[in-house]
This record gives sequence, C-alpha cells and structure tokens, in this order.
Amino acid sequence: MRGLAQMNERRWLLRDSEMMPESRGRLLSRLTLNRLALVGVALVFAGGCDSNVLSDSVTLLRLPAGARLPHAAVDDDGTVHAVYFEGAERAGNLFYVSRAFDESTWSIPQRVNSKPDTVVGIGPIDGGQIAVGKDGRIHVVWFKLDRTDFLYTRSMETGRGFEPQFALAAGEGVEAGPSVAADGSGNVYVFWHTGAQPDAERAVYMAVSHDDGRIFEPARQVNDASAGSCDCCGLRALASVDGDVHVSYRGAGGNVRRGQRLLTSRDAGLTFSDELIDPWEINACPISTTDLASGPGGATVAWETEGQVFFGRADSVKSITTAVGTAEARRKNPAVAVNNRGETLLAWGDGYGWQSGGVFHWQLYSESGEPMTESGSGPEIPEGSLPSLVSEQDGTFLVIF
Repeated sequence: MRGLAQMNERRWLLRDSEMMPESRGRLLSRLTLNRLALVGVALVFAGGCDSNVLSDSVTLLRLPAGARLPHAAVDDDGTVHAVYFEGAERAGNLFYVSRAFDESTWSIPQRVNSKPDTVVGIGPIDGGQIAVGKDGRIHVVWFKLDRTDFLYTRSMETGRGFEPQFALAAGEGVEAGPSVAADGSGNVYVFWHTGAQPDAERAVYMAVSHDDGRIFEPARQVNDASAGSCDCCGLRALASVDGDVHVSYRGAGGNVRRGQRLLTSRDAGLTFSDELIDPWEINACPISTTDLASGPGGATVAWETEGQVFFGRADSVKSITTAVGTAEARRKNPAVAVNNRGETLLAWGDGYGWQSGGVFHWQLYSESGEPMTESGSGPEIPEGSLPSLVSEQDGTFLVIF
C-alpha cells in the first residue's frame, strides 16, 4: 500500500511551490551565485567517461565532464545512444554519444543542434530527448526560448551526424521541453504542452510523421480538454514494442488537480485515451519529471507524487509500486528501465529545490514488483540534472548521468 507523504515532505514542497508564479528565467539571476559555488562539485561527479559497478546488475556510466540532462535509448543491436546538454542554461547545445554493448566508453561527442546555442538546459524538465526508430535512425527533440520553438532533427542516413534542425511548432507560455517516440514502422511522434495561462487551459499536442521524420502532420491536441497541463512539469513519450504509444504527463484541471496522467494510443496516434493514474491536488506547479520504459510485459511508467516516487505497468496502473525506504528529502526525477526478465530498476534523487539533482538512489524490483536485495545510494547527481536508465542485452542495467 502506498503511504502518505511525511509532513516534512509537504513543507519543502510548499516552499518550492510558492515561487512557481515567478518564471524560471527571472529566477536565474538569483541562482547564479549559488550555481557558481556548486560548479566544482558538479564537474567532479559528472567528469570523465568512466564506469562504476554498483552491483552485479547495475553500472553507473558517467557522461563527459560538464554534461547534464542525459536521455538514452538502446537499439536492437544493444548499442546505447544518448544525448546530453552542455553550455549556458538558456542558450546551450545538445551532444550525441553512443556506446556499443561490448565497449566501456562513449564515442566522440557530436553536436546535435545545427544552429548553435539553441537549446534550453536550466533544469530537469529541459534538455533533449531521444528515440530510436526504423532501421536504427536517431530522432531528437528539444526547445528554445525567446520565440519558443519545438525543434526536431534526425540522424543522417549515413549514420554520421544530424540533419539541419527545424521547428515543428511555436509555443505560448512554454516552460518544459518536448518528448519523442518512434517505432520500427517509420512512425515518429513528438509531444509537448503549451497554451495561455492558467494551467487549466493548457493542452498536450502531438505532431506525427509516418515516413520516418521526413514530413510531419500539423500538430493537434491529444489530451482531455478538461485535464489541463502543468506548465513546469516534464512529459515523456514511448512507442512500446507492441506498437502502443504512451505519454505520461501531469494535468492541471481547475489549476489544482495536478495528478499524473497517461495518454495511450493503440492506433498509431489516431486516437488517445486519457487516464488519471495518481491524483494530487496542489495549487502550484511542483516542477516534476516522469519516465517510461518498454519491457516484456509492455510499458512501465514512473512518476512523483507529494515527494515520493512510484512506478506501475501502463496497462495496469491501479497496481502501483512505491520506492522503498524513508525519504531524507523530496524524492524527485524518477527514472525507470525494465530488462528482458521483467525486472525493474527505479532510480531517483533525494534533494531540496527544483534545480537540485539530489543524492542518487536506486532499487531493483522483481517481475512481480517486489524489492530485491540490490539497491544503493550516492553519489550526488549534478545540479540541474537527472539520471537516465537503460537495460542491456544481458539483462543488466546502465545508469547514466
């Protein structure tokens, strides 16, 4: 059974939420000094491309020094593909690296965005997201501010480098980046939320391509009009191996019904169901993230509610698994992966403040959702970042940050 969040978790959440009416951009000037003081710490933990064996089943693979906000995916050959952010918070760049199954280090980084300094990387709801589609093609999405555009590119047919970026749409009142999903049939789905304030009037939109990202149909709304969309919370999309398309996002109905919701399409994005999977009433934006992973039993979704992290099967989200142990701070930015045996790795950060990466924690669960003996904590996740998880061909897991 899922327990109620402890009182101290409620206090820090309200403290963070009280500053949500002020835009994240205006907060930057007040955060600059604190960030400079922490740069050295962040570089220590993000430095190098070395790996750390955390258990028989889990390995931490670090990004190059200065990198943040990873998102990774695995292709059919077992190669791990990842994008990460680097540079100024409001005007940085995305880089792509890969690692074959039998290798221990990343490839030489390649810049993804064709126009320099057009990527936002302020905090965990920013950066880029990646998907592997037909014939192993890489699809990447992100957003930029000022004239806010949702941007897309894909890898060249040669497999080396990326095509020129282009905007799928422009957004209004945008605070969080888009997400991308792709399947082996050449369908590419890009999702984002946008709209005028209040949050109850925002919506989730989709642009879909049925020719492997060459041409996208005009964007259209795909969520329930009454659900709203929490402006400072990230969303995550996945095209599972069974062909279903899922999008995990936080609603904002009435500006207070900010529970986690799950969009599901079983007809290649033609129609979507919209299900509330975990209610949460709060008159503020918690700046939270979510994650989706594909496994032998279908898709698994992970999310945060009231400072605790959870996961469940997308086709049976009434059966929820709660992260074990006692939270020392807000549990945030959950990441999830499922291996070929149906075992689930859940990871998160314990930390205060919306930009804090927090102390890294992880727990392995059996196919039935029971905690296994393998678990751990530490080191510190770089400030403004979060972990990304993938499952390897041999059933082991990689943690990337």
